[in-house]
Amino acid sequence: MRKVWIVVANGSQSTIYKAKNTHTLIELKTFQHHETQQSKGELNSDRPGRQTNRVGYGTDTMEEKTPPKVKEASSFAQEIAYYLEEGFNGATCERIYIVAKPPFLGFIRGALSANVSKLVEAEVQKDLTQMRPEQIREYLPPVL
Repeated sequence: MRKVWIVVANGSQSTIYKAKNTHTLIELKTFQHHETQQSKGELNSDRPGRQTNRVGYGTDTMEEKTPPKVKEASSFAQEIAYYLEEGFNGATCERIYIVAKPPFLGFIRGALSANVSKLVEAEVQKDLTQMRPEQIREYLPPVL
């Protein structure tokens, strides 16, 4: 049987399973990222910077180009992608199925290396992080 991993994720938690056989998923690793659940105020402890206008009076508030929540989601996706890369490099993973909440699925896609991206067989756009492995299995193809 091929070495198949299933990534089940949303923006704050992820579990990676290994397909033991066609019906059984075994948990390999669980990730938690509580920062993505914090409010913008909790993520930013400082007020935005200010800049004085060169012409005229007053100041302008400098806004961040990337919102803090987006930075945290990207960071979490990188953490997951790094683990998948280790599986690829160690030859413990040959195929990957990704089940993730739609906005976070894009972050995962963007974080994967070219080699790991080639291993992705299919994607399911759902948040199944609260489901048991046997329930998750129903959303995947019959033969992994």
